[in-house]
Amino acid sequence: MTGPAWVSPSVGGAALARLKQLDEAVARDLPDVTSLLASRGGQLIFERYFHGTPDEPRELQSVSKSVLALLVGRALHLGRLTSLDQPALALLGREEVPEDARWSAVTLRHLMTMTAGLPSELTDPAYDDAWLASADPVAFVLARPLLEAPGGTFRYSNAGAHLLGAVLASAVGQPLAAFAQGELWTPLGVQGARWAEDPQGRPYASGGLSLPSRELLKTGHLLLQDGQWNGRSLVPPGWVQEMTRPHVKGYAWMEGIPDYGLLWWAAREEETEGWYATGYGGQYLAVFPASGVVVVATGRPCDHPPHRQIVTRMHRALAG
Repeated sequence: MTGPAWVSPSVGGAALARLKQLDEAVARDLPDVTSLLASRGGQLIFERYFHGTPDEPRELQSVSKSVLALLVGRALHLGRLTSLDQPALALLGREEVPEDARWSAVTLRHLMTMTAGLPSELTDPAYDDAWLASADPVAFVLARPLLEAPGGTFRYSNAGAHLLGAVLASAVGQPLAAFAQGELWTPLGVQGARWAEDPQGRPYASGGLSLPSRELLKTGHLLLQDGQWNGRSLVPPGWVQEMTRPHVKGYAWMEGIPDYGLLWWAAREEETEGWYATGYGGQYLAVFPASGVVVVATGRPCDHPPHRQIVTRMHRALAG
């Protein structure tokens, strides 16, 4: 469907005009956008592929972290986890004990709110390069001391999210990708999921997931339904609200959103609540609970693309 946008016949009047203006602006001014989709009330409203095809898996970068949060919720619902305050390393089951004793206090909650005391790759690129290049990224993380005791400063951490993925896989007793397939993608009817792996065969929970754009849209529909799908609860009641409410102050300069939840960004703009899963290069899954609008945008990786402006304009077009 690379080419002209598809717009639902249910859209007319001013909303249709706004969508056409937005589509023209993206095609003219934003060459790195690869797809843009929107739904309202669970129904596809707008679909446009600027590059590639509908079935093509898109590299979602750090949107993977927000999917990881759903998988944590699924593990809680199944009783494989009992609390976000469980110590992470006790669940990991490694024989090696980190030299920094403070690691024993790191909980699932710390890893999900980016307050475990790990460095941020965004402000320490040398750390990022080193852990990505290591033969065992999880062992690399655990072998280094924390910057401070857990529960303090927010530091956006890819390494922490990857560690959380390894912890979750250990807790559920199966590889993370298999758990995701059986407990999330299959119930949702999602096809085409791919997950890049580290040298030890672990999926990069911090940013290795690829999905077709339509399939990512389904994940937003799940959030709008409080984790219910076809009459089945995939996560505990209230988990969606817990994931997406503000827990800590994040890097406002990073996404233009000051508040961070549990691996989700929590925004309130012009009194409108928005739940954002975001990834490097303009990857977005945005859910607007009051209007029932879900927006997906994907892009070719580039620094600081203005793609969130597209997301908010799309929401205004459909909700205004």
